[in-house]
Amino acid sequence: MNYELQKLKMQYIPMFARGEISERECARLIGIQPVSVWRLKKRYLKYGDAIWIHGNTGRTPKNKKYDYQKICNDYKKFEGTPFASFRDDCEDYLHYDELPSYTTFYTALSLSGIISPRARITSREKKKHLPRDERPNEGDLIQIDASLHDWFMNGHKVTLHGAIDDATHKIVGLYFCENECLLGYYQLLWQVFLRTGGLLPRSIYSDRSQCFFTTRGATLEEQLAGAEKSETQWQKTCKELQIELIAAYSPQAKGRIERLWQTLQGRLPYIFRFLKIDTVERANAFLADFIDGFNARFAVEAQDEILHWKTPPARDIDFDYLFSVKAEKKTHSDGHFIYHGYRFRLLTKRSSCVRFTLCLSETYGLRAYMKGRYFDVELMDPLCDVVGDTMPIVEKDLIYRYFYADTHSGLALIRAG
Repeated sequence: MNYELQKLKMQYIPMFARGEISERECARLIGIQPVSVWRLKKRYLKYGDAIWIHGNTGRTPKNKKYDYQKICNDYKKFEGTPFASFRDDCEDYLHYDELPSYTTFYTALSLSGIISPRARITSREKKKHLPRDERPNEGDLIQIDASLHDWFMNGHKVTLHGAIDDATHKIVGLYFCENECLLGYYQLLWQVFLRTGGLLPRSIYSDRSQCFFTTRGATLEEQLAGAEKSETQWQKTCKELQIELIAAYSPQAKGRIERLWQTLQGRLPYIFRFLKIDTVERANAFLADFIDGFNARFAVEAQDEILHWKTPPARDIDFDYLFSVKAEKKTHSDGHFIYHGYRFRLLTKRSSCVRFTLCLSETYGLRAYMKGRYFDVELMDPLCDVVGDTMPIVEKDLIYRYFYADTHSGLALIRAG
């Protein structure tokens, strides 16, 4: 509709009907033929101002397929998520029989006054970074990182560890922990191993966190070159598996995983709220199916179809030991040892003054490793939260879950498998 022409008609036709201007003057002012002026005058005298209202105003179009009000009501279940994410949620969780296009969702929500969270992101001047070409083969490089965020929308921030393949953009691992830690990254590597059927990546791209590289002693270049005195547990593990470590010097260098966090932060919290998932354990159980659906929707084909996942360097690797957080310990004369200020007892025939490796894992909790065997350990002091406690939250949580079979006695025992 020509709204400017409509305004001229609304202004001059009533004047012509009242005799204030002539037929030719009215036609000239509006820009139409005199015969049209007479026709409009006749309708105006019969119906009044109603002639300016289109006859279909307020009617539902015959070709309208979707209920805009239903879309707006459904959006309240995922309120705050970007429109594109909401469209995927309608397919996955609300089970729409026929999924409307993104344009339909945008139109329905915009007409009701809802603005997408991504609509008003202010742009700012950024430093220029040369783009890095992605690897051509799947399994050649994975990027890993962790994101601290209010994932359950309850004010309590937890950390999501993630790994993504550089060539195909597939998520190869996601794991929730209370905080960023080596245990979470070991769980990522274990997920990669299981998802690929016992294969490992050729290289790993990460930031320079102290989980990966030591912050004192040798320089980062010396650490990457394998300086023995400054190797972290992560470096030793990757060295044994013959995985190359690459350190990023800026967030932009590992942009693939950084963009993944932006996507997940716009989706997962609202899905968790809809499904009433509010614990780390339930979230980790949910992620297995979520990863498959995410990859089916967003993964791309690699430039080269040849897979570069590789087999472990040896078949007899003890992955339970390899993917555990380790600490070298020595017992006292009565068989007990100290770990983060708490007393534990080593349960062996000869437990006094022996050296062993204490292993902490999500799979089995806490065990002692000595001469190729695992041994039980016993907690002698009840765990408590005190000022100056050095035990990480993740480790304390594992001990709570695995050890406290009898919380009344003050002692706890876990059996080594």
